[in-house]
Amino acid sequence: MNLNTQFVFDGKLKRNLIIGMALGFVCLLLSLVGDDEYHTRFWTNYLHNTVYFTGIAFTAMFFLSAQITAFGGWIATVKRIWEAMSQFMLVGLVLLLVVAAGVWGLIPNFKLYHWTTDGLSDPNSPLFDRVIAGKSGFLSPFFYTIGVIGFLGLWYFWAYKMRQVSVMQDEHETASFDYYKKQRKWAASFLPLGGFLSTVFLWEAIMSIDPHWYSTMFAWYSTISMLLGGLSLMIMIIIYLQSKGYMQYVTRDHLHDLGKYLFGISVFWAYLWFDQFMLIWYANVGEETIYFKERMDEYPVLFWGNLLLNFVTPFLILMRNDTKRKMGTMFFVCVIVFFGHWWDFFYMIKPGARTAAYEAKEISEGKHNNKHEAAPLSSASQPEAAEQHAATTPAEHADHSHTADTMDSGHETSVPTPAVEEAAVVSAGAEESHGDAHGDAHGEVGHHGDKGFKLGVTIPGLQEIGAMIGFLCLFLFFFYRQLERASLLPMKDPFLEESMHHSTGAHIDSEMENEDHGGGHGH
Repeated sequence: MNLNTQFVFDGKLKRNLIIGMALGFVCLLLSLVGDDEYHTRFWTNYLHNTVYFTGIAFTAMFFLSAQITAFGGWIATVKRIWEAMSQFMLVGLVLLLVVAAGVWGLIPNFKLYHWTTDGLSDPNSPLFDRVIAGKSGFLSPFFYTIGVIGFLGLWYFWAYKMRQVSVMQDEHETASFDYYKKQRKWAASFLPLGGFLSTVFLWEAIMSIDPHWYSTMFAWYSTISMLLGGLSLMIMIIIYLQSKGYMQYVTRDHLHDLGKYLFGISVFWAYLWFDQFMLIWYANVGEETIYFKERMDEYPVLFWGNLLLNFVTPFLILMRNDTKRKMGTMFFVCVIVFFGHWWDFFYMIKPGARTAAYEAKEISEGKHNNKHEAAPLSSASQPEAAEQHAATTPAEHADHSHTADTMDSGHETSVPTPAVEEAAVVSAGAEESHGDAHGDAHGEVGHHGDKGFKLGVTIPGLQEIGAMIGFLCLFLFFFYRQLERASLLPMKDPFLEESMHHSTGAHIDSEMENEDHGGGHGH
């Protein structure tokens, strides 16, 4: 077996990645052409790719920590990939500092987050928003900096120390548990830090783009999306390195186990997607349903494409046992999963940012009406809600509590005034008045009532694809620089022998199936 354990980052690969980064930079700049005055398309593309690739680095560290804590010996031959991927958090930290500067008001016309608008938390301001005011302790520049920049810096420190101990292990004379125990301490302590603090990171960076909406499952959902993006990218990297003569000791059994993770976690992602959607649909509370309703009605390609790319396709392809052992099939499905979860983050970010930009436009023109009404996902209660809505004056909307029928119970439930001021449950017949009061939150900024198609917002355009390629090349450039600084194979890892002879037994099962199949035909 060829144990080529030292990766060489050659000039040709460097040149290709630099060209890809240049292409991404140009596409990012081109997204400014025809953009609104707040550069919404540009900033959403920047945030989208920064969070996605930084999240891949974070989940690489989290997954590696879980395996080390559980004494997962099979990972020894591939763990240097995860270690190198995790170091990209340093680059993500620098990129997110730019976003934090915009949140603090240091970048002109930065309106990516609606809650950064002055006056929303001031009761004496005509822009006062009771819902955002109630969240002002959390939705603030200070807390954003702590939750995004501070926590990411903390995670990077842990990843750096774990990588450092792992490389130092190679200098040890013999395989020993001493350095492995040190790695395990860093890994075990990272799990609660990453698990609990990632919720705040994702709430601040992504969920707060829709500040009137909330979901306790959002952090789980988006973290799993990043993990799947990282797993698919890792498998593609391993297959690529093997094609270049590296990592020949990584067998189809390793690939099979990684494929099982990709398959199983894709099913778990679908469970989280459905669970979040089902609970919100069933409760039928306006401030929750608006998130899905606007995406189903105004962004159907994003909504249904998300399920097709991230559940249906990997489920059908990876359901067979033998597909996880085929290099070509695995590479193909990993491309789909990687792009699909990039698509998922596009789906999370673009609609809410479009709404924020429109509201900023209304405020600048003095037309802002700070009522947020939303239609329910379920429709059985709409006639009664329409009658109530028609009989209620605007003043009553602001000063009295409202009722929202739940279609399953058949009883009326009183909803507190702050929640209904945020989003009143209205019928389809009342949506025209909703459009007049709230403005076209989903149309192109500056064009009241225009809900038409817009490339780069409704679906990804060429600039978005190009920007993604640029960020991917940036990620790979930094990754390969880290990879060449240490041996691909941790020679003194105490579990190395176990990993080198790792077997799932799947090939034996396949051979037995073929024999039974052949015997049946012979009979």
